[in-house]
Amino acid sequence: MASTAHVAKSSRRTSPRAPFSASDTLRHKALERLTLAIAKAVESASDDTLADIVGSEDLRHALVIAPRDIAPEAPADLEAIRSARERTAQFREEMAERAGGMFDRAHVAEMLGVSSAAIDKQRQRRQILGVPYGTELRYPAAQFVKGEVLHGLKAVLEAFDDMNPWEQLMMLTTPVDGFGSSPETIFQTLARRPEQKILKQLAGLAASWTA
Repeated sequence: MASTAHVAKSSRRTSPRAPFSASDTLRHKALERLTLAIAKAVESASDDTLADIVGSEDLRHALVIAPRDIAPEAPADLEAIRSARERTAQFREEMAERAGGMFDRAHVAEMLGVSSAAIDKQRQRRQILGVPYGTELRYPAAQFVKGEVLHGLKAVLEAFDDMNPWEQLMMLTTPVDGFGSSPETIFQTLARRPEQKILKQLAGLAASWTA
């Protein structure tokens, strides 16, 4: 089934990179944050705390006592964190609305008549776009028309190279001039099944955004 809340029911080239799942990406980011936190804790630790850490036989105990000398975050810092989270949520909500909603993997698999594993492979091959929601991935509805992936989308996604998926979605849903009688998004242009010349221009435009 697809999720809700503005969610519908239901160039430059680098060497190939091994695809990462959403959980792998989240785990990597968590490791980065914990590494920074531990470095801060050790820097702030007193000699007694450092001795306790070194003497801990249980790593969990060491993690518990490590931050005890860190000064509590100021209210202003906590407010900044809260505001940043709100902005992120608002941005995602706006992007979901611009994309016509978001489908989950099971819905996309059923719509295209393939397995969920096949959807993962299509995303890794940049045939479709998936954006991370925590440990899950959602698929913008606007990249599908009449139960099929937009013709020419793969070339555009490849041109984005390693751009963040949310930034890709923002570019794909931002109206641009030059491809229709009035400004339209790349999704809208692709939905008209344009000729090969236009597809190359769209891919070139996407590549220019990564420069």
